[in-house]
Amino acid sequence: MYSNNFLGRGAAALLAGLWLVAAPALVQAAPAWADLQAQNGGRRAAVQRFLTTTEKTVIFTFGGLSRQVPLRNILDYMAAEKMRGTFFVTERELQRNLANVQLIRNYGQDLAMGLVPTKTGGFQDYCAQIQRLQQALRDNFGVDSRFVRIMSGGGNQAAMEEAVSAMGCTLVGQGLNVVQSKHKDARSPAEVMPQIFGKWTTSLNRGEIVYMRTDFYTNDALAADMLRAIKTQKLDNIAYAPEDMDARGEENDSAYHTSSLAEVDRNKAMAYRYPVDTAALPTEMQPEYGTGQVTAKNFAHMFFSRYIGAPEVGPSDRMLGFSRTEMARVDKTGLVKTAPPRTVFLTFDDWGNDDSINKMLYVLRKHQVHGTFFIITRNMLNNPNLLRAIASEGNEIGCHTNNHVAMTVQDKGGHQVPVEKEDEYKEDVGSAYPKLLSVVGDMRLENGRPALTRLLRPPTLAVSRKGAMAVLNAGYTYIVNGSGSTEDYGAVSMQSLVGIMNRIVHDEKGNVRKGAILIMHMSSTAKRTPEALDMLLTANDRLPEGHPGKFKVGLLGDYLKDGYDQSK
Repeated sequence: MYSNNFLGRGAAALLAGLWLVAAPALVQAAPAWADLQAQNGGRRAAVQRFLTTTEKTVIFTFGGLSRQVPLRNILDYMAAEKMRGTFFVTERELQRNLANVQLIRNYGQDLAMGLVPTKTGGFQDYCAQIQRLQQALRDNFGVDSRFVRIMSGGGNQAAMEEAVSAMGCTLVGQGLNVVQSKHKDARSPAEVMPQIFGKWTTSLNRGEIVYMRTDFYTNDALAADMLRAIKTQKLDNIAYAPEDMDARGEENDSAYHTSSLAEVDRNKAMAYRYPVDTAALPTEMQPEYGTGQVTAKNFAHMFFSRYIGAPEVGPSDRMLGFSRTEMARVDKTGLVKTAPPRTVFLTFDDWGNDDSINKMLYVLRKHQVHGTFFIITRNMLNNPNLLRAIASEGNEIGCHTNNHVAMTVQDKGGHQVPVEKEDEYKEDVGSAYPKLLSVVGDMRLENGRPALTRLLRPPTLAVSRKGAMAVLNAGYTYIVNGSGSTEDYGAVSMQSLVGIMNRIVHDEKGNVRKGAILIMHMSSTAKRTPEALDMLLTANDRLPEGHPGKFKVGLLGDYLKDGYDQSK
């Protein structure tokens, strides 16, 4: 039960002590600010769109506290849904909307500092404003905050960013700004949601900061209605909830929750440094390691030993620049030959949103198995927390190029032709590994080896002579296709997809195909894949030990390492 007396306990003291907000005694003398500026060395705080964490959480933040009715609607909904968030408070709101600030605290929500730009404000002015806000929140609400949001445009942006840095604070922005000026008079979330999220943003991101003004809409109910719509459509959908009747009601830990900025900040166990200090990594992980070793003279040997093929890729389909003799030698099994008996490999291509990838992570975690995730890096840096989470759960990371550029495609005449110019393709594959390194380069698996591999899966499984040379010269160690693609992005039914998976990992007699590599996808277009994989693994778990059809799951990086030769 939350108190309706929002000017209750501590309010009298707060009102009496509000002189602190603007008290001249709190403003340091100019020489002290000058010293602080000198010590800061001109550094400027970067605006954070997310907090670096692998915690399954999203951070809702709010500003604009002038109107109590929409604010109370939001607070009531958050209380009913057990949601946590952060509300930014400005000096003006402490003076004019004190009751609303106290209401927020009575509901148990967190507060942070709202920095207001001024026409003539400089470094010292903004440092003093931050200091006054910090002390007011500490003394009157018991809140120690280091989070600052610039509440509007204008002002000296550089001076504000420098002040935030010098004061040891974190400058907060947003990954999603819910409020747009064109929606001020909107009446329902249906008018707003499609324009905010578009077609491809199917969920919020792990650790993402969402921002909403509580007092913006003319419709007092809309802010809370928008919060409800975002939670139900873009947050609750991240949890794994299979359609299969036998799995309904299954309790799992896949759901995301909401947190305040301070709560995420305190969870040091799931925090990480981003970008990773790559200079501190061992030599063999540096981007330039292993590059430029392939020449026209040694290409054939390097390629045949380091290319794991696919049954469907051959002379007339997705291969370019190889002679007939070479075509006859190239691997078409897609199997890892040194894999232990009844061991298979689970692999996932592309990239996706939290709703698609988190479901996959839950299924792997549920069955205590791991996979290899081949990442398209073009959009990955918009959501590094998700990549970090993949590796934190014991999965390994491979590359799927930066822009999903295939080495070759089939033209209208049925001929294989290169997709990109040679230099452009080199740039594409060369730029991908450093991006992955910046997020997971410091992570290790349980056996101590790096979670980041130098394995690359070519888009569409296509290979060309020049493309393969570019890949191997970029430092990638193996080009990995696989023994079968599920083509799950086009699956017509759950049953058919499970059947395809079974046929890839089992032979005609139902025995495990030793070393089989199952190719799946992690994008939202492969929406049936998590549940189909769950069904495959559940059936496998139920088989008795020693059954010829019961498989074990390995990681490619444990076998595709120095000394492994696919041609032997």
